[in-house]
Amino acid sequence: MLKRSMLIAATAAAAMLAPGAQAASTFSQFTYTGFFHEEAGQFLPNAQIYGYFETEDLNGNGVLERSEVSSFVLNGQQYVGWCGPEVFMCGLFEFSYAPGAALSFSTSWSTDPWSEFGVAAGRAVSGIEVKEYSYWMGNSASYTLRWTEDTLFEISPVPEPATYGMLALGLGVLALSSRRRARAATRAPADAPRPPVISGAHHA
Repeated sequence: MLKRSMLIAATAAAAMLAPGAQAASTFSQFTYTGFFHEEAGQFLPNAQIYGYFETEDLNGNGVLERSEVSSFVLNGQQYVGWCGPEVFMCGLFEFSYAPGAALSFSTSWSTDPWSEFGVAAGRAVSGIEVKEYSYWMGNSASYTLRWTEDTLFEISPVPEPATYGMLALGLGVLALSSRRRARAATRAPADAPRPPVISGAHHA
């Protein structure tokens, strides 16, 4: 009986470790705090960017890669799949993360470049900078946060998929409502688009 139990346990373990075994999805949230504001020429200790992602280590190598990412949100913007109603294009072009190591990613987004009111866009490269800019009616504006040696990184797993779903829905509603309120409050004759505000930072 003991040998039979050991055989069953060994078979189950082998099935779990086999390359074809189904890996579990992982939900993680992260923040970076403290950036150098390029336009203002000063370090902002409370400036923060935040996000979360869903991944699945399909090849079992312990490193989460771009092909294993099913969702990636940065500052309320989704970069995998549908970009949202107010974003013309977006993308997550690079991604890599292993527990205990640095998070690496590269993203970009843009509104409709053929809009008569102008265009707003942004990009983020972890470890380097987050930049947002806009052009309208002969005017332009930019906002840049650069990583420094004092930038703090924190990451933690989201405990329950249901919690993640509510968080995603809440952030999406807040981001959309904020954009609509900002657009209505600042609607000038030129109706100039403005880049989204990054939490904890201020324009010069």
